Amino acid sequence: MRSLIIIWLLFIYSLNTICQKSENTFYEKAKSLRSRKEYDSSINYFLKAVELFKSNNDSLGISKSYNYLGINYNQTENKELALNYYYDAIRINKKLNYDRGLVSNYNNLGNYYNPSNIKLALEYYKAANKLIGNTKDRRKAIINMNIGTIYASKDTIFSNNDSAIYYYLNSLQSFNKIKDTFNIASIYHNLGVLYENEENLDASIKSYNKALELSKFLDNDYMVAQEYMSVGNILLKEKKYQESLDKYEKSLQLAKKVGDEYRKMHLYSNIVKVKMQLGEVQEASNFFEKFNNLRDSLYSTERMKEVKNLETKYETELKEAEIKEQQKAIEQKNFQKNLFLGLSFFLVLLVISTIWFFLQKQDYLKKLKNEEIANMKTEQELKELNAMMHGQEEERNRIASDLHDRLGARLSSIKLLFQSGQNGDSESLREKLLININEAIKETREISHNLSTDMLSRFGLETALKDIVRTINDAEKINADLSIYGLQKRLSLEIERNIYHIVLELINNTIKHAEAQQISIQISLVDDEINLFYEDDGKGFDVQNVVDSGLGMRSIYARINTINGAVYFNSKPGQGINVVMNIPVKEVEENIKSQNYKSKLA
Repeated sequence: MRSLIIIWLLFIYSLNTICQKSENTFYEKAKSLRSRKEYDSSINYFLKAVELFKSNNDSLGISKSYNYLGINYNQTENKELALNYYYDAIRINKKLNYDRGLVSNYNNLGNYYNPSNIKLALEYYKAANKLIGNTKDRRKAIINMNIGTIYASKDTIFSNNDSAIYYYLNSLQSFNKIKDTFNIASIYHNLGVLYENEENLDASIKSYNKALELSKFLDNDYMVAQEYMSVGNILLKEKKYQESLDKYEKSLQLAKKVGDEYRKMHLYSNIVKVKMQLGEVQEASNFFEKFNNLRDSLYSTERMKEVKNLETKYETELKEAEIKEQQKAIEQKNFQKNLFLGLSFFLVLLVISTIWFFLQKQDYLKKLKNEEIANMKTEQELKELNAMMHGQEEERNRIASDLHDRLGARLSSIKLLFQSGQNGDSESLREKLLININEAIKETREISHNLSTDMLSRFGLETALKDIVRTINDAEKINADLSIYGLQKRLSLEIERNIYHIVLELINNTIKHAEAQQISIQISLVDDEINLFYEDDGKGFDVQNVVDSGLGMRSIYARINTINGAVYFNSKPGQGINVVMNIPVKEVEENIKSQNYKSKLA
C-alpha cells in the first residue's frame, strides 16, 4: 500500500513537471515570436500558455501573459482587447503585490494612451516612475524618456521644455550606466531639438554632434543622416552657409543610400535656401525642381500606402476573428463545444441572411442619397454661376460707366477742340489738346489700375496672375506658363499686391525689351516662405547697368524691400533672364498685424 502511494505521488509530480515545461515552452515561444514582430502567432502561444497557467493556478504567469497580450493587441491595432488585458494584468499584480509587474503595466498603458490621450498617458507614466523608485535600470530610463517625450510635444497643454530636459537628462544618466548607446544617441538628439526650440544654438549643436558621434559608432546610416541634417540646420541659423551646405550634402548622400525619401525632400528644400544665400541661383533652381518632383512623387506614394493600410487592417480583423474563435474553443468542454457549434451554425446563417438584407437595403438607400446629393450639388453650382454672372454684369456696368463718364467725356472735349481749331489760336489750341490728351492717358491708367486691383482683392493672387497669363497667350506672340504650389489659402493683401505688381513689371519688361518667345513663372509656399522663379528666353541684358538705370528694376527692389524679401537677377546678353525671389510670409504678416494694432492704439 505504501509503495502504491509513493508511485502515485511520483506520477502526480511528473505530471506537474510536464505541465510546467509546457507552460514555459509556450510562454518563451510566444515571447520569441513577439520579438520577431510575428504578433498573431505570438498571441496564439500566449493564449495557450494562459490556459496551462490557469490549470496550475499560476497567477504570476497569467499576469505576465496578459501584459504581453496587451502589447501584441496594441501593435495589431485591436485597442479594446489590449486595454482589457492590461487591466486584467493590473488586477492580478495588485493582489500579488507584484510592483515590478505593475511598473510594466502602467508604462504600457502610458504607451497605449500616447498620443491619443496625453493626460492619461502622463498619469500612467508618472505612476510607473513613482513605483519604480530611484533605481537606475533600463525600465527607469525608458519611463523617464517617455515622460520627457510628452513634455517635449508641441502644441499641447503639457508642452514644457524645462521639464522635458529634466526627464531626458535623468534618462540619459540611467542609459549611460547600462551603456545603451542607441538610446543615448536618441536622447542627445531630443535634447538638441529642445535647445534649438529655446534658440540656445550652442547647446543644441553640441547635443547634435554627440548624437552624430554615437550614430557613427553604431554604424547606423539612417541616424547619421538625421544628425548631419540637424547640425546643418543650426549652422544655417548661424549663417555659416558653406559649413551648413557641407553637412546637408553628407546627409543627402546617406539619405540616398538608405532610401530615406522624406529626408531627401527636406534636404532639397534646405539646400535651396543655402544656395540662394551663397548667390548660386541656378543651383538653387535645380534643387527646387528636385524638391518639387520628389514631393509630388511622395504624395502619390502616400496615397498608395493608405490603400495598403486599409487592406492590412481588413486582413488583421479577419485574423483577430479567428483568434477569438480559437480562444473560445480552448475554454469549452467537448459537450459544450458541440452544442455551441450547432447553435453557432444556426446563428451564422441568421446573421448572414440579416446582413445580406441589410446591405441590400443600405445599397438602395445609398443610391437614393447619392442622387439627392448630386441634385443638391447641381442646384448649388447653378446658384454660384448665377452669382458670378451677376457680379460680372455689375463689373461690366461699372467699367462702362467709367469709360463713358470719365474717358468718354474727355475724348469728346478733345474732339470739340479739334473741330474748333480752324478759327482759334493754333498755339493755344495745341496746349489745350496736350493737356486733355495727358488727362485722358491718366484716366485710362486709373481705370486699368482699378480693374487689376479689384480682381486681385476679390479673387486673389492666383486668379489675377492667371488672368494676365491668359491675356498674354491669347495674343499668340509669347507663350506664358504659370505654376503655383501650396497657396491653398489667401495671403495678406499687402503681400499679394506687391507680388502681383512685381510679376507685372517683369512681364512688362519682357514684352517691351526682351524679344522673348517663352515666359515661365513658378510660385510656391514652403515652410512659411514664398519662392518665386521668373524666366524668359529673350535677348537678356547686363544686370548691373539695368539695375542702376532702370526705373522698373528700382520699383521691383522697392516693393521686395517693403515685404522684407530678397531678389536675385541672373542675366547676360543673349541668355534670357532668371529671377529668384524669397519672401518670409509669416514674418511679414506678423509685422502687418503689429502695425495695424499700433495704428488702432494710436
